[in-house]
Amino acid sequence: CSLNRTCQMGKSVEFTNLCLKPAVEVYVASSLGPEIVDEMLTGQNAFQFSSRTFFQYSILKQLLSEFNFANYVSYTCHYEDFVKNWILGEMLKRFSQGKKMFELEDCQLKGIIRVITEAITKVQTNKNGNIKELIQDICRELGEKLVIPQDALEATMILNNSNQEQFSYWLKTSVVEMEQSLREEFRNATDVSKKLEQLRIKPQNVLFTRVFGCGKQCPFCKSPCEAGGEAHNDHCASIHRPQGLGRYRFDGSKELVTDICSSSVFSESSFRCYETNGKYHPFKKYRDIFPNWHIPADPSIQASDYWKYVMAKFNKEFSKEYDACPGDIPLSWKLITKEQAEKSLRESFSITNALSPTVSPAHSSASNPF
Repeated sequence: CSLNRTCQMGKSVEFTNLCLKPAVEVYVASSLGPEIVDEMLTGQNAFQFSSRTFFQYSILKQLLSEFNFANYVSYTCHYEDFVKNWILGEMLKRFSQGKKMFELEDCQLKGIIRVITEAITKVQTNKNGNIKELIQDICRELGEKLVIPQDALEATMILNNSNQEQFSYWLKTSVVEMEQSLREEFRNATDVSKKLEQLRIKPQNVLFTRVFGCGKQCPFCKSPCEAGGEAHNDHCASIHRPQGLGRYRFDGSKELVTDICSSSVFSESSFRCYETNGKYHPFKKYRDIFPNWHIPADPSIQASDYWKYVMAKFNKEFSKEYDACPGDIPLSWKLITKEQAEKSLRESFSITNALSPTVSPAHSSASNPF
């Protein structure tokens, strides 16, 4: 027998709620990741993500502003996780203000509802056809956009012949009601953190790769690779830090090392670490151990005032954290002000990439506990 009006309404609601609604929810959630990335790259405070330089500068400036030792340890020792969490924090700040997250969701919702409505209109051809075939045709039209739950689909397709035009009308009505229902759900779900956790594409991971490079760190001082992306043969960093920040200490005294990598690889010094199996290896031949890193040998380069300031202020804290002795901090480092450190940071990431005055590196052996 044919479906009467009540049955048509019921089946249209059933198909909408059991098949279309779950698929639409998945679609919106899947679309949010790329949309959030675009918003972070073009919206408020987009300069932070406009280039790798601005991004790194923004993080280091915030670290200096807050000047929390635990944050510096996290940034140095758990670099990738720290940066992804930093990006996540920026996204939470961005999307917890106003209704930006809801606006993105609503935009995706409107778009997919339009696609569904057009699909229903397109496949509705026979006034008295098989409703099962109609639903199959609708699903086929939506196949590139929506993934319809097959179990629910089979349950809703137990239908007889009926007027396709009438069924399509009730189906469109149900879709409109579904849109209104989902819109209210999105509007009332204000936990941005929970929404971000549920995303299939993690925006923080996309942004990390896009603007912060491969995530590798200098094996001596933990400066991040600046080569960008993942498609490069050699890792490099234009500005290296005192090696004590990377856990290196002098053998014998166990004091944290204040030398930087560019000076060490020019010197006659040696190092040992887990990768050398605890045996001493010449700094000049560091690529035997770390072949993917390129560190320019230049004894004239000093650490920036930024990292001198950080190490001088947190010397005791780093030594305790790394189970070492405090480094022998030069008096000039102790006289650096926070303002000078910030100025140094700006210079370090400028086009001129200004360098500090020259010094002669000490000849010694350093090691990293393993």
